[in-house]
Amino acid sequence: MTPRPDSAAAAEARVRQLAESFGGDPARWPEADRPGAEAWIAAHPAEARRLLEDARSLDRLLFAWEAPRPTAAVTTRVQAAAPVQVRQSLRRSWVLTLTGGAALAAACLAGIVAAPRLVDPVLRPAAAPFYASDPDSILSEALTPWEAPVAESAMGVRS
Repeated sequence: MTPRPDSAAAAEARVRQLAESFGGDPARWPEADRPGAEAWIAAHPAEARRLLEDARSLDRLLFAWEAPRPTAAVTTRVQAAAPVQVRQSLRRSWVLTLTGGAALAAACLAGIVAAPRLVDPVLRPAAAPFYASDPDSILSEALTPWEAPVAESAMGVRS
């Protein structure tokens, strides 16, 4: 069975992609791709030699390059700025934590205030809703259903 021309082109494209991505040494290529790539290399030695040599020349250039070392002035400046950066990031995290905590507390309070009206249909007003303007009247209106009647509290009966 002879390989179809489109599969040979796909195999060549894959070998080219592997060489460009992982370099000219097939030992550095992913193990799953190696058998198919090595089969193409064995079937097309002239094309493979050219393709792999191009990748190896780039490998040699990349491995020869050394990153420049930072100067003492740069190192000193980075080390001097580090504590300031740490303090700023800690400050930001506290602000975000406090803001989130305040939002959570507000949501809990809104749930406490609204829960009696949402759960018990008897407590829902039949007419227009009552809108109080001060927080004390809102809380007293919301907590009224939980207060014990005067006669029961005088007798020591708890509900």
